[in-house]
Amino acid sequence: MRAQTLRQYLSVHTWAGIVAGFALFIAMLGGALTVFQHEIERWEQPATRHAPLTLAQTEKLADLVRAQYPAAREQMGVVLPNHSPTPFAYWQGTDGEWMQARLRESGSGADPSLIVGNARPGLSATINALHYSLSIPTYGLYLMGIVSLFYGMALISGVIVHLPRVTRDIFALRPGRNLKRFWQDAHNAIGVLSLPFHIVFALTGALLCLSVPLMMAFNVITFENKLMAQIPQVMGAVPAKIAPVDGKPLDLAAILARAEHAAPDVEATAVSWTGYGKPDAVAEVYGEAGDSLGVFAAVAVRLNDGAIIGQHSPGVRDANHAVLSMIYGAHFGNFAGIGMRWVYFVLGLMGAVLVYSGNLLWLESRRKRNSAIQPANLRWMAKATAGVFLGTCLGLAVAFSGALLSQGTTALSIFVGTVIVSLIFAALTAPAIAATGLLAATALACLAIPVIDALVTPDNALRSIARGDWVLAGVDLVAIVCAIAFFLFARATWRRARRGDPNSVWARPAPAGGTPEAGGATRTTV
Repeated sequence: MRAQTLRQYLSVHTWAGIVAGFALFIAMLGGALTVFQHEIERWEQPATRHAPLTLAQTEKLADLVRAQYPAAREQMGVVLPNHSPTPFAYWQGTDGEWMQARLRESGSGADPSLIVGNARPGLSATINALHYSLSIPTYGLYLMGIVSLFYGMALISGVIVHLPRVTRDIFALRPGRNLKRFWQDAHNAIGVLSLPFHIVFALTGALLCLSVPLMMAFNVITFENKLMAQIPQVMGAVPAKIAPVDGKPLDLAAILARAEHAAPDVEATAVSWTGYGKPDAVAEVYGEAGDSLGVFAAVAVRLNDGAIIGQHSPGVRDANHAVLSMIYGAHFGNFAGIGMRWVYFVLGLMGAVLVYSGNLLWLESRRKRNSAIQPANLRWMAKATAGVFLGTCLGLAVAFSGALLSQGTTALSIFVGTVIVSLIFAALTAPAIAATGLLAATALACLAIPVIDALVTPDNALRSIARGDWVLAGVDLVAIVCAIAFFLFARATWRRARRGDPNSVWARPAPAGGTPEAGGATRTTV
């Protein structure tokens, strides 16, 4: 390939990564944690860790919502206890806004009541929202679709650029005095070895985020404005027409039993009712088939007599539902048990490292090697890299502790506040000080997670291990591992700032009227 063509691909790779990098880092880190969303949701709610709501309580929740909010009789859904320790109901109000309610159990033996609204979004829901939309309402989803496209461009162009030396350097990881070469080796190795998965992430992420705009475009261009009316049938299992029958609506347990008989390999996670109390009322049971790549499944049950009127599950669905389900399963990694979820967790972290190392290489390739003072654009890019990337790590760590300590404060507010403070700190200090300080703060914040868990809840890591409760123990143990890792990163960053190349944005700033600390007779080429 001509040198000019390679330079063009390198330019595409660089700028696609830079443009998408900041949003992509947040999405990758959030996506890695979202793999264990339900485990985190259990951990963050001590009151229901060991006593989640029952199916009978979930049905009571649905009955209360229908009684107090007539609009919910037209369409309403509930998340089941096996999918959330505190099941909730959701429906569309008369003003078109989506509403949410949970059950408040009375300790005095009185009838339970509803907690309506979503005034305190949980930690797990916040992490998931950061992953797919950066928690930006409405347009954040579309933004992340565009970011996914840029990520795909960066992946493909990066492969083309490095393809000539892939076979020679793919397993090369050369630590030493030349840190730029080390980061380049790490960047290339992670990119190549995880390439198939990250192409899947980019492609499926773009499809999931941009599905609505794509359908709207095809609706006008190809389907003569007839597509949107077919979306319920395209996405779900309920047919367009339902033969009405008289009868009493089935209870929740009976609905789930009918669905399990029709699809025995599917674990139900939620139920949606449409037209409750009408002759053509239907309940749609959603679930996951863990042994299939097409993990998402649904069974439609006619509510008044229990007849199965629609189904899409492994072996019983059309090509459209099979493709949609495979896209969902391939993106979230919940198609092959706990082992695959850990693989996806590691891949998400590797993706975050890939983006971070790309920014470091961009900074290093543009610095002036014989100048003690680097250009302002490089210094501010380094500050932004520390503030956004490391501030995100700190924000998520603080949000975990805040989930157990805060009362009435949303996890998103804690995260955003921490990131803003991190950005201000990075803007007011040298990049080396900002990076070291934020890494050390993140190490302390991670260490605080198991400590706070032991102080404010009846559980701790050792007690959970003794009980064999690896869900609760896992959160604390991973936090301890992360604390150790961030401490080591902070020490390495500060050592580099003191003893590394003084002509770098990551060097410790020289004292006023003096020279950089003389402790580094041995300088590291970066």
